[in-house]
Parts: sequence; structure tokens; C-alpha cells
Amino acid sequence: QCSASVGSFAGVRAIQWYKLFCDLASHCECTRARPLKPLPLWLLLLAGPRWILVSSEYKTSGMKSFLVALLAVAVAPATSHLFLEVHNHKLTREAADPAPPTPEAGPQALPQKPFFGAQELVLFVIAPGSALLGLAFVIFIRSLEARQVDTTNHNAGEWHQDQEVVEREPESLDEDVYGAGIAALVRDSYSLVDGKGDLVLRVSRLMSSFLLMAFVVCLQIFVILQMQALVASRAVTEIRQIYGRYEFVMYGADVTHNYLTPNGFPRGLDQKYFESANFARLTDDEKDLACNIPFSQMQILVPILFIWTLTIVADLRRCGDLFVRLILATPTIGSMKDAVVEGDGECEIVAGLTKEVKGLLMFTCMIPRWIIDVYLLWLGCRWLCATPNFGDLLLNSVALEFIVLLKDTLFIGVVPDRNKRATQSTLIQPWQRMEPANYRVFLSAFLLMLVSFSWVYYYIYRFQAVLPDYKWDVHAVCQSYIRSITSGKAR
Repeated sequence: QCSASVGSFAGVRAIQWYKLFCDLASHCECTRARPLKPLPLWLLLLAGPRWILVSSEYKTSGMKSFLVALLAVAVAPATSHLFLEVHNHKLTREAADPAPPTPEAGPQALPQKPFFGAQELVLFVIAPGSALLGLAFVIFIRSLEARQVDTTNHNAGEWHQDQEVVEREPESLDEDVYGAGIAALVRDSYSLVDGKGDLVLRVSRLMSSFLLMAFVVCLQIFVILQMQALVASRAVTEIRQIYGRYEFVMYGADVTHNYLTPNGFPRGLDQKYFESANFARLTDDEKDLACNIPFSQMQILVPILFIWTLTIVADLRRCGDLFVRLILATPTIGSMKDAVVEGDGECEIVAGLTKEVKGLLMFTCMIPRWIIDVYLLWLGCRWLCATPNFGDLLLNSVALEFIVLLKDTLFIGVVPDRNKRATQSTLIQPWQRMEPANYRVFLSAFLLMLVSFSWVYYYIYRFQAVLPDYKWDVHAVCQSYIRSITSGKAR
């Protein structure tokens, strides 16, 4: 009788709780999207605590244990169902009320950004492409000159007097961290294989030289990444805001006269909407900033970009020359026992290198250096073009060079004197043994100036992404303003 009374009492109370829950659920947004789950599950969930309480009053320990276990089994799926209801309702609401659609095609439509941007193009196209192009050019020139030498020797038995042939001697390495690492690798590898000197000392010097070279590479990469994230990106954002404000005002401050770039900044839709008189509507600070956009004064931007490009091209030339002399001109041998021959005094000549050593030099010294130089060339041009102040433009061009000169600075300040002398006395093979007087010898270096100027032209007019869709409409408007500033009559 006790159990029957408990059951009837709990059942009535459970139905009352269920009706109350239904009334509340009719106002609950999270259960409106889907119907409630079957009645027994909710009855057990709501009436379970009452059953336990009543059974404890009548001291029915067996009934109490059974109901506790049954309630534990029921609560978990009930709770999970409630969570899934809320989550599914959230997804339903998101599907029913999506984000506001983008504007339809028109002047203020925001174009989609390209998937393959300038940064990816530099890393995956320009850097390897320039290396392969330079390698193909070097191989072609070397094979052409080798055939000329063979033909001349076969026909005349000697070089023609007009050829002015010079027999080149082995030359020393560059005095920087890369040169010190190469000298340590060649000398210590030769000594270790030949059994000369103290083993631990040789390994220590070899490891210290390579760790220093790796440190330079990592430090350059770190500085470049931080400069891009904290300096160049901010400068690009600021100059886009400056030019976007200029375009919006100069084209009548009307959204129908402007369109948006993929970065979300306005550009003039048609030249017929451009009004020079609107320049007076800009504030004094906006005039200063707009007229200091580097693209507005090409007479200062082009020389600075050209000098910066020459700085990088000079380092690329040294890297390429090192590749030709160590990888192409140096014979490939089977053992490092034959790698070094004694020269005059303390000089040691690199007579050959194994495939393993050549591969190690390429992947630890030459390839990282080439990629860093090419990437730094692009990033430096980007930062300089995003500098809205001509004085800062000059200072930034000087500041960029310290990243390139890190290898020289650390060589002077960190490398021991003994290692410096070893670097100076380690001689490597020349570009070619017999050097005739031809156009390549006398004029090829001047082509680097043409290459540098071509890059500057290509970057400004085709490749730069600092100000996409630049209209070249600042120079003419700012001429009188610039003259008034330089003559001291501004404002």
C-alpha cells in the first residue's frame, strides 16, 4: 500500500511538473524549433527527485536505490538532448538568419581578394625563377666560352693575340659569416678525414662556425618577419587610408563616384568626376599626408628604390658567384682527403668537394641567402613605397641595409681572429681558369644596372600592392602645394 500511494502521489506530481514545463517551454525560444521529447523521459527527470524524497520518508531503501540508479541513467540522455536542442536551434537560427549579403555589383561592391598574393608570388615564383634563370644563363655562357676555347686551341694551337687571355688564380672567400662557415667546413672536414689535429677541437670549431651561420639566417628571418608584421603592414594600412580619403574627397565625396578596392578603400570611378578644386576641402594634415605619398614624387622614389635594388642585387651577385665557383667550377671528388692542396704560405686551395659537402653548402648557405635577399628586396620596396614622408623615406632606405650587413657585422665582431685568417687564406676556384677578353668579361656586370632599373619599373607600375589601382592623380594637384612648402610659404 505504501508503494502504491507513493507511486500515485509521484505520478500526479510528475504530471503537474510536466504541464508547468510545457507552459514554460511555449515561451522558450530554444525548444520552439523542435517538439519536446517523449513523455516518460521528462516524467522520470522531473518526478525522480520527488520519488526519492518520498521513498526516503517511508524508509524504503530498496526502492530508493532502484530509483537513484534509474534516475542516473535517465538524466544523462535528457541533459544531452537538451544541449543538442539548444545547439541545433542555434544552427537553425544561423541558417534562417545568415549574415547580411555583400552588396551587389556596383561602385561600392567589395571585390574578392586574390588567392595568390604578392608575398606568395615572391616566395614561390620570383625567388626560384630568378635563381633558375641565373643558373641557366651561367651554364650557357660557360659552355659557350668552353667551346670557343677548344675551337681556338684546335685551329691555332694558341690563343689569338687580340684575345688578351688571362689565366686566373684561385681567389679568397668573402670575409663574412658565410665565408667563415665555408672555410671551417672545408678545412675541418679535410683535417678530420685525414686524421690531423685534435678531433674535439676541430668538431667544436666546425660546429661553432655553422651555428653562427645558422644564427645569422634565423636572425635575418626573424627581423624580416617582425618588420613585415609591425612596421610595413602598419605603414601600408596608413597610406591606404590617406590615399583612400584623398580619392573620396577629390571625386566629390560621393559613393556613386567611387568604387572599392579588394582592401576596402575607395578609388575614383571615372576621371570625369575628379575635381582639383576639392583639394581645398582636405584638412591641412590631410594635404601634408597626401602630398607626401611617394608615388606622387617619382623623382625621389625611383632613385631610392634603384639604390636599394642595387644593394640587394650586389649581394645576390656575391651569392651567385659563390655558387658558380664552389658548385660548378670546383671538381666533384669522392673523398675529402683530396679536397685541399697546399698553396703559398698559409694558403690552402680548395681542389675539390664531395657531393655531400656541395649539397650541404647549397642548403645551409646559398639557398637561404638567395631567398632572404629576394624577399627582403620586395619587402623593402613595399615599406619604402608606404612611407608618407620624404625624410623618413631616405632614413628607411638606410635602415634597411643593416639587415643585409648582419653577416659582415657579426664576422667583424664575433668571429675569432684565427678563423678570420683561415677565411682569408682559404682559396677557391675562379669562375673559369682561362679568361678571354670578350663582351661577357667587360660588359656583363653593367647588365645588373639594367636588371635593377627593370625591377624598379616593374614594381612601381605593375607589381606594387601598396596602393592597388593607383590613379596617378596626386602629383599635378600637389605641385603648387609642394612648392609652397619648400619655399616656406605654406598655409
